[in-house]
Amino acid sequence: MKNINIKLIGLVFLMALALGSCKKWINTDLNVNPDAPSDVPMGSILTGVQANMAYNTIGGNDLCRVTSIWMQYFQGIARQSQSTANYYLLPSDINNLWVTNYTNTMMNLQTIIAKATSAGNPTYRGIADVLMANSIGITTDFWGSIPLSGAFQGVANLTPTFDAQEAVYIEIIRYLDDAIVELSMEGAPSVDGDVMYGGDPALWLQAAHSLKARYILHKSKLDANTWTQALAALGGAISSNANDLEFTFFDAAGSQNPLYQFMQQRGDITMAKVFIDTLNLVRHDPRLPMFATAVGDTAFVGNGWGEVSGDVSMPGNAVAAAASVVPFVTFVETLFMQAECLYKTNAPVEQVRAALIAAVTASMEKWGADYTAWMAIYTQYINFASGAPLYKEIMTQKWIALYNQAEAFNDWRRTDNVIGLQANPLTSAQQNVIPRHYPEAQSETNYNPNTPPDINLWSRVWWDAQAPTK
Repeated sequence: MKNINIKLIGLVFLMALALGSCKKWINTDLNVNPDAPSDVPMGSILTGVQANMAYNTIGGNDLCRVTSIWMQYFQGIARQSQSTANYYLLPSDINNLWVTNYTNTMMNLQTIIAKATSAGNPTYRGIADVLMANSIGITTDFWGSIPLSGAFQGVANLTPTFDAQEAVYIEIIRYLDDAIVELSMEGAPSVDGDVMYGGDPALWLQAAHSLKARYILHKSKLDANTWTQALAALGGAISSNANDLEFTFFDAAGSQNPLYQFMQQRGDITMAKVFIDTLNLVRHDPRLPMFATAVGDTAFVGNGWGEVSGDVSMPGNAVAAAASVVPFVTFVETLFMQAECLYKTNAPVEQVRAALIAAVTASMEKWGADYTAWMAIYTQYINFASGAPLYKEIMTQKWIALYNQAEAFNDWRRTDNVIGLQANPLTSAQQNVIPRHYPEAQSETNYNPNTPPDINLWSRVWWDAQAPTK
C-alpha cells in the first residue's frame, strides 16, 4: 500500500480551482502559470479525494470520535467530547463534515466520473463509483434524507431538494453495480494517483463487492431477503487482510492519522470503561494492547460515565498512532457479514461457528495479536453456542473488531442494540438514550430552505425502522 503526504492535498485542491478560469481581454496565452494548470489530471484529483476521505469523510474525528463515544469505545472527559458523552451534538459541530463530504469529496468524484467517461477509462470510472457509493453511504447513514439528484450543480442549483433515503440507497447500489461492471472489463488499465490499491482494478472490484454487501445488509430491518442478497453480494469480496481498502498515514508533520492529531492537540477522550472491561476482565482479549495503552506496565483502565481521570488507558496504536490506517472496508468486516448472513439464512450451525471463528482470527491477525492459546479456548466455547446467543456473539465480536469505525454505529442501530450497550444514566445527559441520528448541519439549515425540519439526535433514518411493539 502506498502512502501520501497530506500536505499535497492543499496543492491538489488549489489546482482544482483552476478548472474555472475566467476569460480576459488580453491574450490568454500570456502569463500562464505552469503551477496552476487549467485542467487537472484524474490521478491528481483521485489522490486528493482519497486523502480527504480518509481524514474527514471516513476517518474524521467529527464522525469516528463521536460515534466511538456513543458506542462506548471512548469516554469524553472534557470540552466538546464531554458534551458528546452527554448526548449533545450541535448542528454547528458537524458543519465541517457535511461541507467537506460534498465539496472536497463528492464534487471531485463527480469530476473524475465525467473525465473518465469522456476518456473511456473504465478503471478511473469504477474507482470513482466505488468511492462515490461509500461517500453517499456515509452521508445518508448519518443524516437520512440528503441532497443527491439535485446536488453537484454549483450555482445552477444552490438549494437542492433532499432525496428520500430509500431513493438514495437505490443510487448507492447502482454506483456499485456500475463499478463491478467497469472493474471487471477485460484489459481494464491500471491508473495513476491511486494511493490505496495502486490502481489495481481487481482489488477495487473486491472492495465493490464488500461494500455492496454492507449496504444491502443495512436494510435488514425492512426486508427478510436482505441476508440472502448480501450473502450473494459477498461473492468476489475482499479475500484477505492484505487486500483491505484502507488509507495509510505516516509520521510527518501534517501527514499523521486524524485521531493521532486530535489526541496530540486536544486529548479530551480516554478509553471507556465498558470497552476496556469487556476486553480485559470478561474476555481477556489479546487485541487489547493494540487497542489501548497500558497504565503502568500491564494495567488497562477506562473511565466510566462522568469520570474524568487522565490516569487511564488512551486509544492505542491500532487507531491512534501517527501512521495508523483508516479502514474504508476490510476483510474482517467481510467475514463478519458472512457469519451473520449464514446465521440468518439458517445455515448449519457448524458452518456459522466456523465463519465466526474465521472472522475473529482475521481480526487477531490484522493487529498482530498473540492469539493461539486464546483461540483454542474460544473455539471450545463457540462450539457450544447456538441460537440467539450465537448471533449476539457474532455482533459483539464485530463490535470489538470494528473498533473506532463508524460502521459499528450502523450495526448497533440496525440490530436494535443486540450487543446490549447501556445508555449514559447521568442527569447531565440530554436524554438517557443513545442517539441514532446526526443533526442537520447549521450551514445547510441557514442557506437551504429544503433542509428537513424537526430532526434531532433520536430521529431514525429510513432503514432504522422502529421495531413493532407487541
